[in-house]
Amino acid sequence: MRQILLHLLRTALALAIAVSLGSCTGYASSVSSDDDGYLAADSAGVLAEVMIGDAPSEPDSLHFASLRELRSFLASSPERDNYAQGIIGDIAGVSLRYAERLLNSPYEYFIVVDKQRMKVILFDRYGREVRSYGMACAKNYGTKHKKGDFRTPEGFFKVKGVYNSTDWLFTDDEGRTSQKKGQYGPKFIRLDIPGITQIGIHGTCAPWSIGGRSSHGCIRIKNENILELASMVKKGMPVIVSPGKRDMAVNREEGYDIPAIPTTGHHVATVSLPGDSELAMTETGAGDEVAGTPERTADGGSTDTARVGESSDSTSAEQPVVVDSE
Repeated sequence: MRQILLHLLRTALALAIAVSLGSCTGYASSVSSDDDGYLAADSAGVLAEVMIGDAPSEPDSLHFASLRELRSFLASSPERDNYAQGIIGDIAGVSLRYAERLLNSPYEYFIVVDKQRMKVILFDRYGREVRSYGMACAKNYGTKHKKGDFRTPEGFFKVKGVYNSTDWLFTDDEGRTSQKKGQYGPKFIRLDIPGITQIGIHGTCAPWSIGGRSSHGCIRIKNENILELASMVKKGMPVIVSPGKRDMAVNREEGYDIPAIPTTGHHVATVSLPGDSELAMTETGAGDEVAGTPERTADGGSTDTARVGESSDSTSAEQPVVVDSE
């Protein structure tokens, strides 16, 4: 009887492993993506996922009844000088909830994907800019609702994990798998988005696409940039995808209100990381106001995203699947 039970247990375990790898052989069935494409990844790609540690414990929750109350907290904080150089107070002006969540975050950094400025920006916990990278995002405007709408989701999300995407392959809707590796660059930062499992920030084999609307839904940055950014990412870290002006117009027509957060300002400081050539913090006014950004590389917006992905198709959250063709 014990031998029979052991045999059944081994069989169930083998079946579970086979299912978990599924189409990761590149030959079996392809995994449907939320972004009009399929990924044929090998098993090494699955095993190369970097889960970058457990999420730190949450601090005592801060709650604010009004914008005035939150700004009073910032002004009376022992870190008031640092907050005064960052964007969190400005974020509170358009989304009190966003700012509250950032103040409660236990992480050293947060990321803003600014679809108006076409930038992926890393901020420290005070909202001071640390790094800024040019990006490309989805072809169509507005937040993502369903598979195949060629849109980049907007709202307040977090990092699901970081993957080694060097050998990932892309399969199109006709079932044709490209054998060209490197289309996703060396790293893929997957975002934890309700109802959507395959959107992320990754590298690209098409650096000339940076600055434009060219992807199926993911956010592309240059390979050297994704390597640097991934080294500073922690699982659970906040990521805000902020809509641009044209995205906001589409959202309003469809009955969605997702805020566009400000990422520039005369008071916003840029800070250097240890090891940078210049360690001193410098004030910067670089970057035009959002309204002055050229249309080719712009849009603008910021708010919570409870509705994003409600009508999206979903696939197994345990598969390192991607959504973006190059």
